[in-house]
Amino acid sequence: MIRDAHQHNENVTPNDFAIERLRAALPEYFDKEGNFMLDRLQENLQNGDVNLTKEGYELKFLGKSYAKYLTSTETETVVVPDLEHNAEPENRESENLYIVGDNLDALKHLLGSYTGQVKCIYIDPPYNTGSDGFVYNDDFGFTPAQLVDKIGLSEDEAERVLDLQGKSSHSAWLTFMYPRLQLAKELLADDGVIFISIDDNEGGNLRLLGDDIFGEQNRVSSLAWNVGAGTQAGHFTRAVESVLVYARNIHSLPFFKGGAGLIEDRATKKISSKNPASEINFPAGFPWHAPDGTTLSGTWGGNEQITLVSGHMEAKDGALLSSVTLSAGWSMANQIKQWVAGKDTKDSKGQSVVGFYFNRSGGLRYVKEKSTVHPSQLLTGIGTTKDGSTEVEDLFGASVFGFPKPTKLIKFLVSLMTVNGDLVLDFFSGSASTADAVMQLNAEDGGHRKFIMVQLPEKIEPDKPAFHAGYHTIDEIGRERIKRAAAKIKDETGADIDYGFKLYRLEEPSGLVLDQLERFDPENSDALFSGDYVSKFDLNGTPGHDTVLATWLVKDGFGLTASTRKVKLEVYELDVCGDSGYIIDTGLTSGDVVELVRQLETGELDVTRVVVFGYSVEFSVMHELKKNLAVLKSDKTVDVIERF
Repeated sequence: MIRDAHQHNENVTPNDFAIERLRAALPEYFDKEGNFMLDRLQENLQNGDVNLTKEGYELKFLGKSYAKYLTSTETETVVVPDLEHNAEPENRESENLYIVGDNLDALKHLLGSYTGQVKCIYIDPPYNTGSDGFVYNDDFGFTPAQLVDKIGLSEDEAERVLDLQGKSSHSAWLTFMYPRLQLAKELLADDGVIFISIDDNEGGNLRLLGDDIFGEQNRVSSLAWNVGAGTQAGHFTRAVESVLVYARNIHSLPFFKGGAGLIEDRATKKISSKNPASEINFPAGFPWHAPDGTTLSGTWGGNEQITLVSGHMEAKDGALLSSVTLSAGWSMANQIKQWVAGKDTKDSKGQSVVGFYFNRSGGLRYVKEKSTVHPSQLLTGIGTTKDGSTEVEDLFGASVFGFPKPTKLIKFLVSLMTVNGDLVLDFFSGSASTADAVMQLNAEDGGHRKFIMVQLPEKIEPDKPAFHAGYHTIDEIGRERIKRAAAKIKDETGADIDYGFKLYRLEEPSGLVLDQLERFDPENSDALFSGDYVSKFDLNGTPGHDTVLATWLVKDGFGLTASTRKVKLEVYELDVCGDSGYIIDTGLTSGDVVELVRQLETGELDVTRVVVFGYSVEFSVMHELKKNLAVLKSDKTVDVIERF
């Protein structure tokens, strides 16, 4: 847990994050000592006719090595559930999440359960305009000498990196964004997409950063959103902002859903070596929209020629009088044959083919349902900056948040990517426009999309309207907006959707607690009597037990909406979720271990892991636990995992 993370971070290097992903993707190129066998990889690449080069186009900025280091470290925060909020009727069964805390820590926690699970990310990060309040606030916690040792910087570069604190330079902004986008990429599903709003101040740098992290080949587009009535910006009036779009894997990205109506076009192409002619038999009764008695013979159709191979081409009652065999460079040969055979027919994009027919002059046409949409890069008519502000003012009766994105814009972007049950993430949540947009979209189409909002508890200045309205941090505005928007949507639509959210806060134990955790020696028989270590995680009115359990559940892949149950041993109560049992509180005895073994042997309890809060179990009892679970008579394997 915290002590484990702290010890991990003591030895982490900037490239650990990348190496771990290489090890997961290409385990055959690592030896048993964990060394990467570059020569084996190069040999296989050369055998595969892949060109190797040492030259390349690369984004470099002051702080990049430190940003990589931040990506590789583990968070030393814990996840604190708000038990009172989460127990409210509208929130008790909710699958939506609101996390209060630094989004870098939040993303690291979410990796445990949501890697590859997020279908759509929308973020509106700070634009670094000089007036939007962005400064790089990382306090680093290192001396220049430590940065030289940990990251391999020169002394001069280490000094310059530390000098980024409190700055709003391009390097500071890139250092801030790099680890967050790197972790966000891991959360995206293979067919997922991230939308990033930005203006000209960092737009060019963001594109380079996105290419560096996601790969230039995964850049889907750069959209221009019409902000409405623009403001003067130098020689021009600022009328657009950019929305950069990156796919996790563009080869897995389907065309956007949401088209409507029918598509009609030619079903033939010019005959060529790439599109050779082939023969298809068209039966009597095949549609031909020509006057009765119309006949064709030989070849017709100009550049997209069709040739009569056999039969008599004559129209009667809007159809072929008799069957014919025709030769042409068909654009949809397989679909034509399937439709003629009476089979359900779809094109290569999954769109349903309604039918085929010959037009008056004998050209073959298709009609299919439009199931995909190809939106313009110019986004107009989907909300303005003023609309975003008006929405907030209407909900709160005051201007409590400056320049929020309109839900119409976010709703449009989210609708392109998501269907029923998909997960949407916004880790610069602000006023929670994204949560509002997701609820609106669900109410409109009956979907069950889920959202995860993350917001830093950024303090609001006393001279701001929001402060006068009673809000002291940005997250308070966001959470209140979700509640008010939910009530409004429910009142207007009556839709049966998820209107609630589970609330969690990220907290870092105090320095005193960290010192105590570091000094703890599990083999010291008096260690357990030096204090109740579970209670050291009592935070924001939440008992330490619940904090530890929530932190572990998301780490172990169960997520933050998982249900747990209590299993009574002799006296001790074990927390169980899925295949895992959790021993958190003090009080486990030898008798409890015996009862645990009995339940495992009889099948009353079916777990494969027992995770133990190492501060809570005496050394002798821990020894019994490990020994007994290692020799179960049923040949069942149950791992014991200690966490500190």
